[in-house]
Amino acid sequence: MKKSFLALAIILALVGYTLYTNGTLTKKEAKAEVGFYAPDFTLTGMDGKEYRLSELKKPVLINFWASWCGPCRAETPDLNRLYNKYGEKFEILAVNVTVNDKEENAKKFVHFFDMKFPILFDRTGEVAEMYQVLGFPTNIFVDKGGKIIFIANGLLPPEQLERKVQNLIGS
Repeated sequence: MKKSFLALAIILALVGYTLYTNGTLTKKEAKAEVGFYAPDFTLTGMDGKEYRLSELKKPVLINFWASWCGPCRAETPDLNRLYNKYGEKFEILAVNVTVNDKEENAKKFVHFFDMKFPILFDRTGEVAEMYQVLGFPTNIFVDKGGKIIFIANGLLPPEQLERKVQNLIGS
C-alpha cells in the first residue's frame, strides 16, 4: 500500500512539474519593451522573400521607417555605413510602415539610398502596432537571444547609433 501511494505521489509530482515547466516557467514572454523578448513577426521583403524575426540567429536592428520621413532620410546613410562595416555580425530589418506610406515611394527611397539590407513591407500596420511605433524612425535593438536591449524613438546622432550597434554585437 505504501509503495503504490509513493509511486502515485511521484507520478503526480512529475506530471505537475511537467505541466508547470511547459507553461509559465519556460514560456518566453514577448513584449515590445526593453528586457522582454521581441514579439515575433513575418513580413514579405521587397525581394519577395518572407522574413521571420525568430529565424534570425544573430543580433537584429529593426528599423521602422517611411519614405516621407525627413529624419529617416538623414539616418539611412548611417544605417548603410554601419551595415557595410558590421553587417556580418548583425542584421538590419528595415520595416517600411507601408500602411502610412506608398510602396512605390518606398521602393524609390530604397533605390535612391542603395539600401542592401532586407526591406520589409508592413502593409497592414500590425507589426508597427505590435511594437508600439508612434513615430519615425523607430529602432529596436534585439540581441541574438531575441531580447530587446534598447529602443530609440526618433533620430539618433551617428556616433550614438554606432555605439548602440557596437553594444548590440558585443564589440
